Amino acid sequence: MTDPLEKHLGWDVKVPTREGKAVRLIDLATHAGGFPREVPHESGPPNDPFANITKQAFVAFLKGNDLLFAPGTGALYSNMGFDLLAAALAGAASKPYPDLLPEHITQPLGMADTVFSLDDEQRGRLMQGHDFGGEPLLEVPTGSVILGSGGLYSTVNDMLAWLEWHLDRFSAGDAEMRLVDHAVWLQRDALSPVSGFDESGRMDGLSLAWIVMMPEGNRPLILQKAGGLQGIFCYAAFAPSRGIGAFIAINQFDFGAAMAMAAAVNDLIATLAPR
Repeated sequence: MTDPLEKHLGWDVKVPTREGKAVRLIDLATHAGGFPREVPHESGPPNDPFANITKQAFVAFLKGNDLLFAPGTGALYSNMGFDLLAAALAGAASKPYPDLLPEHITQPLGMADTVFSLDDEQRGRLMQGHDFGGEPLLEVPTGSVILGSGGLYSTVNDMLAWLEWHLDRFSAGDAEMRLVDHAVWLQRDALSPVSGFDESGRMDGLSLAWIVMMPEGNRPLILQKAGGLQGIFCYAAFAPSRGIGAFIAINQFDFGAAMAMAAAVNDLIATLAPR
């Protein structure tokens, strides 16, 4: 996790540093790499809006821009950082990221509906997303390099299977993996800047992509993550010490509703598993 990004990226480009600090894999997994939220790009057509988020766009940014802050000293929610992380994992494994994900996560857990590309049967069960005005949004292809930050389809049943794995805290199987995944690798204290984390509850720390909310009042420690794409907002949260988790999704871009559903899930966990 402390390997530099440049060691595994394999794109024949020098990754920028700042204040003598190189971007490490753990910095990417905790949104602390110093990259912007998105790689700068022109919007694509409505039926392929991510068409211009290309490897070439990433390489151009790495060649021509400085990091926003020294890696590990701040935290800025960054889809760009997670796309670079996926590319680095693929480079380290000499295998495409869409092959790594089923090999290590979805297939062992039986998550057959968690995929980057839908077959015809799965497409028939696809939830329709809607824009801010309620108009339906098109299903669009996953971009070739946004595999770490988005474009993954799933179902409630698969998400619950995944949460169940996280809550199986006394099982010997994958025990070390859970400990590494749930550990707080970056604490908010002394980070500057900090941006993009508090919409679903105050971020007190970051584990491996999970936003960590420390116990407060009757609410236990919660690990959570929200996301949205093409008219869908979703939220997953769990209390690893209490054996309770939840997943929820809505099918319209509505920021007020998205924040309200996250608050409701956090309150539900606190009610069902109070400290």
